Amino acid sequence: MKLKLKKSIGFKMAVAMTFGLFIVISFFSHTSVRLSEKRLLAMAEDESAKMSKAIKSSLDTAMLNNEEGGVQGIIDALGQESMVRDIKIIDLNGEVKRAENKADIGIVLDQGEKSCALCHAGSQVSNQNLSVLFTLNNGTRILRNVNPIENEDRCHGCHDPQNRILGKLLVDFTTDDIEKMVVDNRKVLILSAVATLFTSVLLCFLLATVLVKNPLRNLLIKMKNAEGDMDQQEDIIGEDEVAVLDSTYDSLMTAIEERNQKIEQQMNELLALYNVSEILNKSTSIEDNVDLILKALQIGFHVEKCAILLLDGPSSFELKGCLGQDRDKAQELTDYLASPEQLEKIMQGNTFMAQGCGENKDAFLVVPLKAANTIIGVIAVCSVTGTEITADDLQKSFAIIATSLAPHFQIGLSQTEKQEMQISPFNSFISSVDNEIENVREYMGSLSLGTLQVTNYQDLCQTKGVEQASHLVQETAAQFSANLSAVHQCTRLSENVIAVILPMLDSFEATDAVQPVLSLLNTEAQLDLKLATFPDNGENGLELLHILQG
Repeated sequence: MKLKLKKSIGFKMAVAMTFGLFIVISFFSHTSVRLSEKRLLAMAEDESAKMSKAIKSSLDTAMLNNEEGGVQGIIDALGQESMVRDIKIIDLNGEVKRAENKADIGIVLDQGEKSCALCHAGSQVSNQNLSVLFTLNNGTRILRNVNPIENEDRCHGCHDPQNRILGKLLVDFTTDDIEKMVVDNRKVLILSAVATLFTSVLLCFLLATVLVKNPLRNLLIKMKNAEGDMDQQEDIIGEDEVAVLDSTYDSLMTAIEERNQKIEQQMNELLALYNVSEILNKSTSIEDNVDLILKALQIGFHVEKCAILLLDGPSSFELKGCLGQDRDKAQELTDYLASPEQLEKIMQGNTFMAQGCGENKDAFLVVPLKAANTIIGVIAVCSVTGTEITADDLQKSFAIIATSLAPHFQIGLSQTEKQEMQISPFNSFISSVDNEIENVREYMGSLSLGTLQVTNYQDLCQTKGVEQASHLVQETAAQFSANLSAVHQCTRLSENVIAVILPMLDSFEATDAVQPVLSLLNTEAQLDLKLATFPDNGENGLELLHILQG
């Protein structure tokens, strides 16, 4: 997986570091140059004051002896120094008395001139040794030292004793050497800044490549090939953020894989349940149901050993079928579960682990079969391929399996009850519908609620009498229930309304199951069929019944 240079982390880090370092280095370099220049000028001022004193001392003897030629000669000689630009001696009125450039002798300096205004701008001119830095019009900088010439006792022979100051010695020095040093220093700082920036950017790229790019590239390759074998993919070694991210990614992928396996297992179980239910809806005998369910448990749920027992009276079980074991050993389970202690646990309706019995000492899973709020039997699961029988997930799965399969054991068992059907209390009927909805909701199924209304019931009452009309409705309901092969619970809801609960059938499947039965009925009753489906038309029995009565 290749990334464009401008989009890489290394490039972004390098650009950010370049700008940051450029600002920081520029600030500190400029500050360093300014401080260096300031210090050099301070040193130059000190040296100019010392040199001015030395020049004044060298002129002292010639001036005392009033040797004009000697004074001029000394000025000319000192003016040849490379640092000295000009030397002038002026009186109190600013007239130039002596100068390196003889053309300047006799000129009166203007105090408003830039070089003089720096000292004469105040109300009183200082009589101290001063150094002034100023710039000429051509841009040349001059360091001028102004050294006062005092009227000492030895000077009174020629000068009035009342004047304390006779004049001033002006010595101009060039700052070329200082400026050259500043320029050289600036060049060195610029070169060092460029070298620092270049080195930093290079190090940034190298570090980003070694510490970030390559590990991230390996991680991206691992993510891209996530469908491969995780054990064969190279792990990122270390304790930094990328290594932690790699470890977190591995943990995430492991968790996702485990979750996918659970989802796949659940989907396979639900698909197996659906396929079994589709087949069972068309069966008409308990023997067919048991054989189909045993095969489904073996193929769809990897059950190796199990037995199906149905209640035969209030305190005994009848063995209906077994898988992976002979009927003698299965009969031991039947006798063991019929004991009062185990039977009490079963009648509570909860899945539980039972101790081994007879030759089989291993514990086994007991899953009650519950239909229409009634315990009708159990599934005893002794062994499952690839899974511990005590696993919580396995127990939950078999609880769902038993809930979905239990209604199919009622086919062929309750014909007498159906023929003796009485009008059901309304609350009991709604409770039955809600219980069936909860059962199908656990494995994401549908449920259809249908009503058959005898529209000519009043006419039948007038022609046959109320008792005979009621008996006709009773016979019609019994005939309808006997011919309906789909799993159902048929109830007489009122004098002229028959209700049927059809678990695991949507509206289309319910219509296909009921309509052929209606055409076969031999009755004087005129029937009006209405259907409502969970979850399309409602979430509970009241909502579905409201749709049917609307």
